[in-house]
Amino acid sequence: MKLLKSAALLLLPATISVNANAEYLINLADFPDWFQQSMARETSVEASGKMVIEKLNVDAQVKGKPVLQDSGSTDVWYYTMDIGSDSPVECYAFLEFDGVANSLHAIVEHSLGGAEQINGKALSGRYTLGLDMGMIDATPFLQLDTLYNLGEGGEKVVGVLKGLSAQTNQSLQICVHNEMGYQQAFYNVFASFVQAFTANDQQPELYEATYRMTINGIPVGYSQEKHTIDQDGDIATVLRDAMITPVDQVAVSRSDSQTLEWSRADGSLINAQEYTIENGQLASQFAISHAEDAWQVSGQMQGKEVNASLEYNSWLLSSFGNYTETALLLAGDAPTADYHIWLSDADPTSALPVTFTKIDEMPDANLQFELGPLTLKYLATENGSFEKGSIAQGGAELKLEKVYSKGQPVMP
Repeated sequence: MKLLKSAALLLLPATISVNANAEYLINLADFPDWFQQSMARETSVEASGKMVIEKLNVDAQVKGKPVLQDSGSTDVWYYTMDIGSDSPVECYAFLEFDGVANSLHAIVEHSLGGAEQINGKALSGRYTLGLDMGMIDATPFLQLDTLYNLGEGGEKVVGVLKGLSAQTNQSLQICVHNEMGYQQAFYNVFASFVQAFTANDQQPELYEATYRMTINGIPVGYSQEKHTIDQDGDIATVLRDAMITPVDQVAVSRSDSQTLEWSRADGSLINAQEYTIENGQLASQFAISHAEDAWQVSGQMQGKEVNASLEYNSWLLSSFGNYTETALLLAGDAPTADYHIWLSDADPTSALPVTFTKIDEMPDANLQFELGPLTLKYLATENGSFEKGSIAQGGAELKLEKVYSKGQPVMP
């Protein structure tokens, strides 16, 4: 995991209080009875229909009788699903996208614009109602719910737009529902939609895991990793992070990143490529490899080109190497272990020293990871896998907890 990037979120002001229901950032008990009753509405979606997308190898029954609409693109599929309420669920599948967080926010903005046109009223107010992260089988998803007002004075109307987003191996799935209530029905349709894209997946991983991220109890995103053994016996790793973080009651910060990394069985890095999209813009894009007896880094950050040779020219710890070296430390007598890593979020032109230390003063942590001023205390198992951890800084606490895993981070 890209620990420093996660820790950087702690610098954002967590100004929204969380009630007992961690999904909602606004206390529904403060609203009038009619609003609470509308939000509590539910229905059972029994009907289903066939959905076929040959380009994505999709052929499945999906809840809500999906009806394909004209998207105007051969790489976007747009469906409406009837759940028996006043408004249909709208679902999209994208071949090209910015990421789970950024694309979800973009569709929410598009849908709010559509609500303005349908009602003939301008958007006059909006609030981030809810954030969440969950799993549909092995697929993580993000939730973004928005409370909004259209019009002014006696003509003002209130609405709730629910949004869910998930990335499967080939594409991105997003569903929105512009109606109060029906939270479970909406989720059930979305889950059925996502499962249609994973039904034919046949990509066995050596090890995969997903971690839930929270800041002061607010679910803000996830980190996912998949490790496979390639034809040369090396480890191919895919790392994905997606985060939606509240800045205030209205604005949210969005971040999506992906890393493709190759490493040896001993945990040493071979090469890597990565990119990060923040708030709809490409924030950084880098590649690192060893050539001409040096680690070479190329790419760009905030539009500025970066090309550098690292002064450090030895063994770099990979993401998979975190597991192998953690297992060795836990099994041995040494109290600490020191390594160097490449972490572009901190400094793309340097190799950074890190220290792993055994600790026993905490019931929920047995190791400590130190990178400069940042300290992550976490619980690891004998095979080196990360179970949960936390970073405290400036009155905020970032927690990471494993919510899904398959396989073991151990070479066969």
